[in-house]
Order: sequence, then structure tokens, then C-alpha cells
Amino acid sequence: MSVFEKKVVKEGLKNELPLKKACPECGGNMFLKCYKEYFSLFGKNIIALQTLAKFYECSACGSAYSLSLKSIVDLDEKKKQYKFEEAKRLYAKALIASMTHMSGIDGNYANIEEQNLHGIFGKYPNIADELIDIMDFVKVNGNKDNYVFNLLKKLREELSIESVLKLLAEIVQMIMADGKMMEEEQILINAYIVASGLPKNMHKVLVEKMNN
Repeated sequence: MSVFEKKVVKEGLKNELPLKKACPECGGNMFLKCYKEYFSLFGKNIIALQTLAKFYECSACGSAYSLSLKSIVDLDEKKKQYKFEEAKRLYAKALIASMTHMSGIDGNYANIEEQNLHGIFGKYPNIADELIDIMDFVKVNGNKDNYVFNLLKKLREELSIESVLKLLAEIVQMIMADGKMMEEEQILINAYIVASGLPKNMHKVLVEKMNN
């Protein structure tokens, strides 16, 4: 451990009331959280440097959403459901695009990688055809015109920093299921972090998330 270092820590904002029964996934309570950067000494947080992002997180299932959730929950049921479905659709699109991009980094798609990609279609049957089109596009074109990067950036902007970390954790799990992470894969994960608008040192947070 370094004597001096910068650390990113997820914290709850104690003075903020939760949004009750507002989770789009399970109907649980959503609490306001933030990622804050600290200057630390011997592993102890000494000085708070900046707040990197605020978001709502469900206390029951861990789903995360941007601050816009506060206004969405006041919409009528039909409009609210539309917003939530669009959020799921965006996450699924970013997931299939980045997983396909990562899987093809060596120019080949192993059987287990194909299985993982096709497994995503089963999770989102209502938009499976659209996801197949995205997978086929990325297989042919890769990250042409920053297609994959732009989806990750949009995910961070419209959902949350936590949603991006969740997605990246899924990608890392896919990689590790196929063996040790290659240097090229580590570089691409870092590129995803930067492209989505997350600070570079969020890589440490991702590692911690994988270990929990």
C-alpha cells in the first residue's frame, strides 16, 4: 500500500430522504449515494477532494439510477414505465455492444464467448432482434465512429456511474470465465472507463466490486 494515494469511495448521503418504493427493478427504496475522491494516508481517508458522481441506489437489489429518477417517479404510471423500459433497453444495448467488442479483441469468438453473448438475448427477449443487430454490427465494424464508446458514455449520462461499473463487472466476469485477463483486455477495460466519462482511478473501484 502506498503511503499517500487518492482513493474513490462510495458513500451514502445521510441527510437525504429515500425515494420509497421507487426502484424500477424490484420496487425497493432508492437511497442517494455518491462516489467521492479522497486523499488518503496509510489507507485512511484524510481530505475529501471532490464528489465524482451522485446517483440513487436500491437498498434491496442494488440497482442504480441517475438523479432524474426523482422527477420520473412523479410521472403517471404509463410514462414512468416507458422511462424505465428505455433505461433497461439502453443498458442492454451497451452491454451487448461492449461484450461483443471485447470478445472480438483477438479476432476470434470462442464458444463460451458466443454462449455469453446469446445469453443476453434471453434476458431481454422483447428487444432480442435489436440486440442481435447490434452484435452483428459490432462483429463487422468494431468500435467504428466510437459506436461502443458512445453507448457507454450515454449509459453513464442517462443512468449512472454505478450502472457503468455494473456493466464493466459483467464484462470482466465473462473474461475471467475464459481464463486469465490478457493485457489487451485490461487496456480495453481502461478505455471503456475513460470513454464513459469515469475517472481513470475508478479502475480500483471496479476491482473492489469484483472482489465483493
